[in-house]
Amino acid sequence: MEKTRLTVATWNTMWATASSSRGERIRRLLSEVDADLLVVTEGQRDLLPDGRHVVDAGTDWGYDTSAHPLRRKTLLWSRWPLSDPTTLSTGAGAGRVLTAVADSPLGPVRVLAVCIPWASAHVTTGRRDATNWSEHLECCDQIEKLAARFDPQIPTIVAGDFNQRIPRRRQPIRVFERLLDVMDRWTLYTGGEVEHGPLIDHIASDLPCTGLRTWAGTDETGKLSDHAGVVCTLYVAE
Repeated sequence: MEKTRLTVATWNTMWATASSSRGERIRRLLSEVDADLLVVTEGQRDLLPDGRHVVDAGTDWGYDTSAHPLRRKTLLWSRWPLSDPTTLSTGAGAGRVLTAVADSPLGPVRVLAVCIPWASAHVTTGRRDATNWSEHLECCDQIEKLAARFDPQIPTIVAGDFNQRIPRRRQPIRVFERLLDVMDRWTLYTGGEVEHGPLIDHIASDLPCTGLRTWAGTDETGKLSDHAGVVCTLYVAE
């Protein structure tokens, strides 16, 4: 039985612009990762590798973005055509969660790309109508409902900014356990002690993983991001 591999990577690029020195270095690194599927959070399309196929989660995540119209909380880049793009238009996942099916040579593969809100989202900024972790938990609920409708015959990859370290560090136990419960249908490959970890950018899937690599949020020039990036090699048995 032949094992056919694909690579998936994710990184939060901390609103870098492609015209800046930091953005140029991020763009070069993202290209060098040479992923088949790439989820970028807090990013812009012009940071992504040239060509191919891109969808994003939308422009409204509850903050005023008029001064930065190119920013997106969640972007999905694919080497292969994307179909059935779905985003959330209401609730905490609006502008942050998307799903699409990549028409890969291995067959269809669904990608769930996420930027789950951080602990203080919309508490003292944005709408200012939330409490600590309330947006995060609501987004987890929405992801669970979305995933319940997925076709089980199509493999799923979840990637993006989970805004929780795994294993748990300082987040409340109830919040940590809720995230694990939502992700329980997949295997999380990026938890535990990994280089440049513990991570908050994660990859999970029902496809087996044969390799994992991370990179730091800094290079020889200086800071790139306040997150480390990660790439996983997954395979589909033919």
